[in-house]
Amino acid sequence: MRIKKIELIGFKSFKDRTVIQFDAGITGIVGPNGCGKSNIVDALIWVMGEMSAKDLRGATMSDVIFAGAENYAPAGLAEVTLTLENDGGPFPAQYARHSEIMLTRRLHRSGESEYFINKEPARLRDIQEVFMDTGAGSKGFSIIAQGMIGKIITAKPEDRRMLIEEAAGITKFKARKRESQRKIQSTDQNLLRLADILGELKRQLDSLERQAQRAERYRGLKQQIEELDLWLSSRHFRDLKEAADQAQRIFQELQALETQSEAEVASLTAELETLQLGLVEQEKRVNELQSRQFDRQSALQKQELEMQSLKFEIEQARRSEQMAGSLLQEQRARRDLLTRDAQNLEASVQRLAEESSRLAAEVRIKNEELEAVQARIAEADEELTSQRRELFALGQTLSAIEGKLMGLQSQFSDLSEREENEKQILQELLEKKLAFSERRTRLQNDFERERQLQQQYMSEEQSLESDRKALTLQMTEKRAEQDEFKDKLNEVTSRLYGLENLQQNFEGFEAGVRNVMLWQKAAAPGGEAAQVGAYATSGFGTSADEGADSADSFQPVSEVVEVPADYEIAMEAALGSRLQLLLAPNEDRALEAVDYLKSQNSGRSSFYCQVGAYATSGFGTSAVSTDSARAESRSGKSASSPGVFPSLGEAPSGPGVECLLGDVVKANESRRQAISFLLDGVAVVDSLRSALQLRDAHPGWTFVTRDGDTLSAEGVLTGGSSAGAESGVLRRRREIKELTQQKNEWAGKLALVQTSLKKLEDQLKTVTQYCEVAQKRKMEQDIRVTELRKDVERAEVESENAVMASQRQERTVGQTGEQLNTLRSRIEEIEANVLETRRKKSLAEEKARNLEVELQTAKVGFDPLRIEVMDLQARSAARTQENQGLHQQLLMVQKQLEELDRQLGRMSEESAKNSTFASENEVYLEQKKIDFERGIQEVEDLKRRLAHSRDEYEQQSALVHENERQNTAALKERNERQHRMNESQIKFEQMRMKEQYLIDQVREKYIQNLPEIYLERAEREGDPAEAEKELQELREKVAKIGEVNLSAIEEFDETSKRHQFLKQQQDDLTEAKAQLHRVVDRINRICSKRFKETFDLVNERFTKVFPVLFGGGEARLEMSEDPDKGEQGIEIIARPPGKKMQNISLLSGGEKALTAVSLVFAIFLVKPSPYCLLDEVDAPLDDANVYRFNDLVREMSKRSQIIVVTHNKHTMEVAGKLYGVTMQERGVSTMVSVNLSDLRNESVGGKAATDVRAVPTA
Repeated sequence: MRIKKIELIGFKSFKDRTVIQFDAGITGIVGPNGCGKSNIVDALIWVMGEMSAKDLRGATMSDVIFAGAENYAPAGLAEVTLTLENDGGPFPAQYARHSEIMLTRRLHRSGESEYFINKEPARLRDIQEVFMDTGAGSKGFSIIAQGMIGKIITAKPEDRRMLIEEAAGITKFKARKRESQRKIQSTDQNLLRLADILGELKRQLDSLERQAQRAERYRGLKQQIEELDLWLSSRHFRDLKEAADQAQRIFQELQALETQSEAEVASLTAELETLQLGLVEQEKRVNELQSRQFDRQSALQKQELEMQSLKFEIEQARRSEQMAGSLLQEQRARRDLLTRDAQNLEASVQRLAEESSRLAAEVRIKNEELEAVQARIAEADEELTSQRRELFALGQTLSAIEGKLMGLQSQFSDLSEREENEKQILQELLEKKLAFSERRTRLQNDFERERQLQQQYMSEEQSLESDRKALTLQMTEKRAEQDEFKDKLNEVTSRLYGLENLQQNFEGFEAGVRNVMLWQKAAAPGGEAAQVGAYATSGFGTSADEGADSADSFQPVSEVVEVPADYEIAMEAALGSRLQLLLAPNEDRALEAVDYLKSQNSGRSSFYCQVGAYATSGFGTSAVSTDSARAESRSGKSASSPGVFPSLGEAPSGPGVECLLGDVVKANESRRQAISFLLDGVAVVDSLRSALQLRDAHPGWTFVTRDGDTLSAEGVLTGGSSAGAESGVLRRRREIKELTQQKNEWAGKLALVQTSLKKLEDQLKTVTQYCEVAQKRKMEQDIRVTELRKDVERAEVESENAVMASQRQERTVGQTGEQLNTLRSRIEEIEANVLETRRKKSLAEEKARNLEVELQTAKVGFDPLRIEVMDLQARSAARTQENQGLHQQLLMVQKQLEELDRQLGRMSEESAKNSTFASENEVYLEQKKIDFERGIQEVEDLKRRLAHSRDEYEQQSALVHENERQNTAALKERNERQHRMNESQIKFEQMRMKEQYLIDQVREKYIQNLPEIYLERAEREGDPAEAEKELQELREKVAKIGEVNLSAIEEFDETSKRHQFLKQQQDDLTEAKAQLHRVVDRINRICSKRFKETFDLVNERFTKVFPVLFGGGEARLEMSEDPDKGEQGIEIIARPPGKKMQNISLLSGGEKALTAVSLVFAIFLVKPSPYCLLDEVDAPLDDANVYRFNDLVREMSKRSQIIVVTHNKHTMEVAGKLYGVTMQERGVSTMVSVNLSDLRNESVGGKAATDVRAVPTA
């Protein structure tokens, strides 16, 4: 790969288009300072993808655009095109098949940049990748711009490392590593966003899943309801239909029997009325007896109920009396026992009361003695106790006061320190509150902006989705139309092909005609194809030339006429077999055809020659002159067939005549005379009756109807079916023409539909792409909005917490100040109180010591007396307690006795009442029984009388029924039949109405046509009652489900798919992240290995190149570790000849330049770059060093293309081609070139080379 040329337009000082060609070897660029030499280097660096304006010696990137000059306006853009030639060396793999590639970079003043590779739009990255790992990029070691030599020496070790990396070919790997690391960070962010969205979707899925399950259950129940309801409706419809048919059948049967005798009905009716009158009287007597029996029987039933109730009450009273007697005996026995217990308790109480009184008297005496002694001791002890209590209180008070004083002092110190801390915390909280508030406001604004953008994206997505669905629907409709049109076209084409095939094979013609036509086709020049072409043009409407061509061939009459469809049958009936008459060009051809038919024994045919006006029949029949035949016809002789040379008079007209057949038949000009001759004397009429009426007025005319009925000139009447062997010839020809038109129409429609479908497909593809972009954009926006929402929520919580914390802190600071003031006052009070308490404590201690002496004196003899009193008190208390217990038992027994006495009184009284009630009611019950027996006898008597009356009624009723039966034998046969007829008719109408109602109901509910589906469904076995029950249960289940979101199923599916899609995305991102980590690890290993290998090789070459350039000395490269960045740098250790090893920063400018050049050349020896650009690298070198520098440049030029920008004449001498840069106009650079190789050759050949004229390159 080498630089072939570079083209500059509006770049820096190059205003006009400037093209610089670079050859292999060394190319020099020379010129005075400031003329724009280095701008060429900048152009090369810029077109290779350099993005640093500083490295291009500018402040901003727009500085590379021509800024204008004294007489020139600024340019609107800068453009540089670099052409790289594929010379067989290293070349970008993707362009390996190209002989050269053209890289273009364009910058507009608006800031817009454009990049092209081979004039195709590209990315900046694509251009940069062309030069990666070649060493020939804008940052590579192959371009040594101004000042770069010094930078190599003064650069940091880690920056110097980039030269080795470029040579090692790991720049692309490091770029991929950086890209992978950026992708890892982006993946982490996407994973966080996806986790939030998946959490939100999971919550939605849980809700939608429940709704979808309800919707599925609802849909399943509705489907079951529909199946059951349709089955029941089908069975009902079948039953209704059968009932309607039966009712209609009954009505028809009854209608046939509608006649009976009126006299018989009237007689039987009168007799029936007499018998019915007697029956009514008898019925009244029966009803009266029946009523009396019912009343008496009701009274007996009531009396029986009263007796049963009274008997039950008597039995209940007797049982109560017996129970009361038993209870009285038990209660009396219990009362005797309680009386004995009460007497024993009274005696015990009396005894214990006396003993208690005695002990109480002894206790009083001893207590008086003890109280006297105790009073003396208590008085002394109380005074001592009081004094000790006071002393103890003073001690406790003093300790408490002192402890409190110390606590308050410590608390005061802590509180003061705490106050300072609280104030500092308050200040920090106020600052945080302000920061959180600002952050919340900023996030809210961002959220609102992103949410509006989200709504916009959602609307765009919905709009695009709607467009996509609409386009899909349109495409479906268009495809249906396309299929329909294809079917129509195929149908028409198939039919047309069949008819054309029949026509080409002359199917439907007689054998002779068909054989003549096939013979003609085979004998025609060009064979069958030529004859088919001539035959196809022989129809009506062909041009004059076509008609002339077809005049030399045989043509059947049916093929040269065009008959309207309405008159085809009339034409076939009028001409008959003459439709197959062959029109011959001349007599010779006709005779030739006849000879052919005879020789081949191929049937017969008739021919008509217009020239000479003769008709020729098969097998050489004679011809008749047209003129003589017509004359013969007019003289009264009839022709051989209808319509041929008739005795014609005036053309028929008037009622019944539609037209003359010759007027509606068309033929081309060459055949018109023959067709007119054949159709002379044929008129079309509306019917045979009209023809018969017209026959006498128009003798010699043949009349034909459109249906094919004919009345010939000879009076032969033909009618009936119009079918015939040759009836399809005209129709077939017409159908071919119509089908051809239809084929063209359907083909046109199909083409239009296909064009529309193609447009719709393109539109759908575009809309689908937009829709996918919109969906992706919306999803990304959803992620951003969700993230911002969470950020806003967190910011609001943080802000609220900060406000609450600052408010709490303000209250805390205020409370702390108040507490400090309170503590200060309390400390002062307590200090004074401590002094006073100490003085009181000293006085109390002295008084307590004196009281202790007095108390010891009083306690002698007190304890024995106290023990005696306590013993007496215990005995007295025991007796008293025992007495109280017995007294309580006595009271309880007495209460029980009183209650028993009251119960005995009540029970005796109730027993007496029950005995009296039972005795009185037993007498009353006996009287009731007597009355009840008497009533039963009365009822039995009424039953007998009622039975007798009923027998009489039944006899009378039997007579009436017999008469009614006889009467209805006549009356019902008339009235009942009429009634049944009406009922049948009504039932029929009702069934029909119910059928229609059921049909409408099913159509409305299920969009089904019941008459079409009921037979299949009604045949299914099942129990309608069970089905009704099941249907009711299903409807109840549906009602219990309540409101159902039927779209939840689709929403659940969509959300589930989206959740699965995002989950898959999450898994893919996780896997991608792991893959990226693996890629980074692999890149690190590859880079480390390649760097180490290249470093060793470059170091080896550097140690050899350095002595060559310096004429001695030594140098080497060493690795240095940067502990901060963890990367190794490159240190240069150099010792020029005659000097000690020293820091390279202490070298002279020339030594630094030679050292840097040594390093660059060493790198070139390890990895030769396709080209090398040296911008005034030799400037700091003296002549001796320049010579050595030039020797190395020559050596490098054997492997690489060298471009040198220089002022040194010795360096110019080694260049094969020189470009001079001048600035003839201030601010505008121009180029001139000189080929030094040609000049050297001319000088060697003896030619003068003193006049070198520079030719501008552009």
